[in-house]
Amino acid sequence: MTTQAISVGRDPRAIAALTGRWAVRLVGVASLAASVGLSLWLVLAATERRSILSGPAKHAHFAGWIVGPLAHRLPGLSSDPARLRHDLVVVLIALLACWLVASLCVDRLPVAWTAGALGLVGVVFLLSPPLSLTDLFNYLHYGRMGAVQGLDPYSVLPVRSPHDAWYALSNWHHLPSPYGPLFTLITYPLALLPLHTAYWAWKAIVMLSEFGMLALVWWLAPQVGRSPQRALAFVGLNPLVLVYGLGGAHNEPLVMLAVMAGVALAVRGAVPGTRRGWSVGAGVTIIGAAALKLSMVVLAPLIVLGSERRRAAAVGAAVAGVATLATIGLVFHGHLPAISLQERLTTPLSVPQFFGWLAGQGGQSALVRTICHVVLALTVAGACVAVLLRRSLMIGACGAVMLVAVLTLGWTMPWYVLWVLPFAALARTRWLTAACIVLTLWLGLGAIPQMPDIIHHFGYVPGHTAIGRANHLLTERTVK
Repeated sequence: MTTQAISVGRDPRAIAALTGRWAVRLVGVASLAASVGLSLWLVLAATERRSILSGPAKHAHFAGWIVGPLAHRLPGLSSDPARLRHDLVVVLIALLACWLVASLCVDRLPVAWTAGALGLVGVVFLLSPPLSLTDLFNYLHYGRMGAVQGLDPYSVLPVRSPHDAWYALSNWHHLPSPYGPLFTLITYPLALLPLHTAYWAWKAIVMLSEFGMLALVWWLAPQVGRSPQRALAFVGLNPLVLVYGLGGAHNEPLVMLAVMAGVALAVRGAVPGTRRGWSVGAGVTIIGAAALKLSMVVLAPLIVLGSERRRAAAVGAAVAGVATLATIGLVFHGHLPAISLQERLTTPLSVPQFFGWLAGQGGQSALVRTICHVVLALTVAGACVAVLLRRSLMIGACGAVMLVAVLTLGWTMPWYVLWVLPFAALARTRWLTAACIVLTLWLGLGAIPQMPDIIHHFGYVPGHTAIGRANHLLTERTVK
């Protein structure tokens, strides 16, 4: 018997400590297993029959190519819509609890266990029909407009091509594409594929992008003194990321893969003896992320300033920026994504809409939008000053900027929490982690089916004001 075993056997405190460590490990394993199990149940429920759990599949008459290989495996599932809404909320709450518990406990487990759970969850949602909205069909319809029909998706409305196979499955019929030029070009080759092939190819891209982003988080965590297991769990097991991000096959994982690649290149370039190419790559990559989704452009100055060789990073960003502008000019005839129109759209629980209502504006007015732009600009400026003075603040500063970017959007979706999660997982600041938890609760409330009844119960009815009605009508006209 070893000396350590003898000392443990004789010391009650050592026994308690050992028991506590094993208890934490068991709780960590249970939270990972429960996350996988709950995700699988939700996907099986969505694939059982037409229901509110998958609006796109219901709209597509539950076609086999969209439902996937897990169909009809829960014959005892209730067909009552009210019961399904209740079950969805219960699953979300349970996933929320698993996320929080796992984020606290998995650092005592091998990193492979956390990575394995995330891999299983990714495969489960790969095999799922879309669980929220129809954005992936919008992506592919915009791509077909350019690649197949020769129409510029930035200047021509999708309603101009109503006979296309993707049109009936999409919904942004009166909104020119709000997506970046690089993302639009990525959808062009997908649009040339048969309907079902393009659908599954895009879902595979989303899953692989999620895995790539998580791999970068795993690599970055020890570089900045954070637990890889906790960072992976905090980013990858968030319930909104799972159910609405992966479940909806949205493009956020691809965008955040590019963002975190820029961060990783900047961090790698700070290692003594490395070449300036790492900093150049950081600048190029972060502009590439902005070319996927324009909202990411606010991170460009922070990545440049956070790079060890700032001039090299600035050169990389400038070259990528010129290439992006050239693409817009040559391919899209100088037309830009429809960001100015999209930012006028609102969701009931977006911060601009809610606080505009509280402030007596009736909702998100032009004044409220201007204030939001000023707040975001001041946040970016302050973050730039902080990173200019201390490069090590780059990750936390990026997280703060992304948090404010989400809070100042009028059109806020639950999966936008992914804009903040990786930075909160890696930054050495607790307030950003707490803010992510609160943001998850707020965005989750806005996503559940019972949300309208809840906010009306508390007297918040933005549609009863002139601004609120105008915002609602604009959204309705855009979607039709």
